[in-house]
Amino acid sequence: MIISKKICSNITIITLQGSLDASSVRQFQSFTEVSSAADPIVIDLSGVDFLDSSGLGALVGIARKKREQGGEVVLACMNDKVRKVFEITQVQKLFDIYDDIEAAAMNVEKKRNRL
Repeated sequence: MIISKKICSNITIITLQGSLDASSVRQFQSFTEVSSAADPIVIDLSGVDFLDSSGLGALVGIARKKREQGGEVVLACMNDKVRKVFEITQVQKLFDIYDDIEAAAMNVEKKRNRL
């Protein structure tokens, strides 16, 4: 798995490429732990070609932890394979999901400004 991270206006954008599975979960989790507790994370899933239960569990766990810290995790650019996994498991109900990174970041910023 290739993971890249950038920060724009205190929003951490994490881009994933490859398989998000048992072999890559620890690497992924380490990228999310370094962001400030309250700062939101946008996860770009456009490059994820495989997602198993470990990867799905990692996404849910990271979102839960972030919410406990007063932050938020949103997902963007989900391809059809990944979207199918979310729909079958009904995990999409736990996340705000956007078609592109810009829409995700803009909505996160709007929510933050309302607080």
